[in-house]
Amino acid sequence: MAVITTSTTGGLMDLATVSLHIATLWPRPITVVEADPDGGRLAARHDWDVHPGLVDVAAMVRSPRATAPGPLTRRYADDVSVVVAPPAVEPIMASLPVLARHVNRIDEILRTDVLIVTGRLRPDSVANQLIEVVDRRILVTRTDLEDVVSVVHRAERMRELGQWNVLTAGGQFAAAELARTIEWPVIADLLPDNPRGSARLRASIRDFVEAIDIDRSRGEAVA
Repeated sequence: MAVITTSTTGGLMDLATVSLHIATLWPRPITVVEADPDGGRLAARHDWDVHPGLVDVAAMVRSPRATAPGPLTRRYADDVSVVVAPPAVEPIMASLPVLARHVNRIDEILRTDVLIVTGRLRPDSVANQLIEVVDRRILVTRTDLEDVVSVVHRAERMRELGQWNVLTAGGQFAAAELARTIEWPVIADLLPDNPRGSARLRASIRDFVEAIDIDRSRGEAVA
């Protein structure tokens, strides 16, 4: 199992929904954990109760003896579960440092791979502590000119947080053009326009997951 974060540099306002789409392409069971410091949206959008949720997961990773008040996750699709965050930012900001300190327990508790939505990359984001310690980091970005410029100008701070893989979500330029501009590998475009492209997208995500497994089996650092 592995813990991965999704982030964006801007221009992509609904990262949580995009992360759910990524999860539907995942080759094995996965839980999407909403942890955007700007507040949760998924509970309201899908008419889910916000409790239990992110705060309860944080309590369980902090204390092995903690017990959840009910199921921690909501079912979204086959093999895809969700941990929702409250709309208020304060509980999220309190939970993120706890998750960072106990990152190795998150997938143990949820018993799946974990995809944590950390929102916009900012120099002062409380989510940065968590982004630094996970197995892999995925940047989701559009490929319009302003988005490409944003990625390039934030490259130094991103490098400080670790190595990244990139998923594009449509825009002016093709994914291959973005790959020639930035230093991190572009996995695929999340918006293929034909069945062949959809098959490539699913295969690319499967290869990404397999690479994590290979690194873990070798005992190598995956940062």
